[in-house]
Amino acid sequence: MRGILPKVVKATVMGLLWFFLLYVLPSLLLSELVEQVMPGYTQLLRAFAIIIVFFVVVSELLAGTIFQYALKMGKAFVFMGFFIYSLNGGFLALDFEMVHIEADLRVYLAMLLTIDFLGLAKSLLQAIDFLAKKTERQLAI
Repeated sequence: MRGILPKVVKATVMGLLWFFLLYVLPSLLLSELVEQVMPGYTQLLRAFAIIIVFFVVVSELLAGTIFQYALKMGKAFVFMGFFIYSLNGGFLALDFEMVHIEADLRVYLAMLLTIDFLGLAKSLLQAIDFLAKKTERQLAI
């Protein structure tokens, strides 16, 4: 019980901090201005904040176990899906009063997905290293 309590407190504090930084602060500063230009911004911001806070809290709770690496791999897949959805597959269209703007962001989306694939590979290698060290310790005893 003593070992889990500091992890829960740390996870709660980290979750609240990230929620404040990623949702409350941007909502206070940008909500009305950006919502007029990009409708749906607040829903994406809220979803992004929820995803980040979830992964921060759960990763703090699972720190030091093999499950933390599985969670990191899952986080990479979730972010890939989120980026594809939020960037509309790489094509964005904005409508102002009399102006229609379209942007092809497939190159940027490819960069984001490449970064997530690298994170996925890194997490997989870390999981293999974790298991190898754990097996090595068991054999040494």
